[in-house]
Amino acid sequence: MPVLQAVNVSHRYTQASPTQFSAIENVNIEIENGELVGIIGHTGSGKSTLVQHFNGLLKPTEGKILLDGKDIWESKKTVHQSRFKVGLCFQYPEYQLFEETVYKDIAFGPKNMKLSEEEIDKAVRKAAEYVGISASMFQKSPFDLSGGEKRRVAIAGVMAMEPQVLILDEPTAGLDPKGRDRILDMIKAYQKDTKKTVIFVSHSMEDVAKLATKVLVMNKSRVAMYDTVDNVYSRAEELTEMGLNVPQVTKIFMSLKKQGVDVSQNIYTVEQGKAELLRLLGGSKK
Repeated sequence: MPVLQAVNVSHRYTQASPTQFSAIENVNIEIENGELVGIIGHTGSGKSTLVQHFNGLLKPTEGKILLDGKDIWESKKTVHQSRFKVGLCFQYPEYQLFEETVYKDIAFGPKNMKLSEEEIDKAVRKAAEYVGISASMFQKSPFDLSGGEKRRVAIAGVMAMEPQVLILDEPTAGLDPKGRDRILDMIKAYQKDTKKTVIFVSHSMEDVAKLATKVLVMNKSRVAMYDTVDNVYSRAEELTEMGLNVPQVTKIFMSLKKQGVDVSQNIYTVEQGKAELLRLLGGSKK
């Protein structure tokens, strides 16, 4: 059984008014337990609106969101439970840091789950380890940290609740390349270690290719594609028509293929491109 399902889900803002518009329309998807799903789409395509339905922050105008087969809007209790089972980390989550210390910020979620002090401490330390925050930083003010460190503390605060599904909305937005790579490595390690479902929204086709097992493409409030990375990225012309671009390295290898060079077209990251060139050159590192 899928861990999350959207069944004929639509959401309309300012309903029954002249300014009504559909943010998402008739979305049907199934997300399996343990998958790492990347969501891409141009600005305004419905990505953020969709993920806010997965833990009950938004209620569908039509349709249902099922968590482990149960409608999360079945009762107040199921809505409340879904917000702990499905952890959502907003874009620029560091703006939501507010506690006196790093430790207290990470512990905020577990405290609201009514865990014991021992359980809270264990959850905080485990989450901090995932994001590379050492215990020596626990008593620091989160506002004294670098931008990347703040981002990791904020994400740790969601991880500390040990959600069944972790959702990250643009987790690398605004970070420098080093900070971006660190967040991506952290997400991959977390998913590999916990085997939990991870969903992340991104504008970077290369980031999605690096991490995702499946890709969901949103376009004009609807699901345009939902498939493996290879199957989605091979439809480069359609993606371009939607205002999305496959990674530059992919275009290079597609061009080489058209010119008769025996290379794979399924190249989406610089690392994959390097490996393919080394294969073509017979393993030479020069």
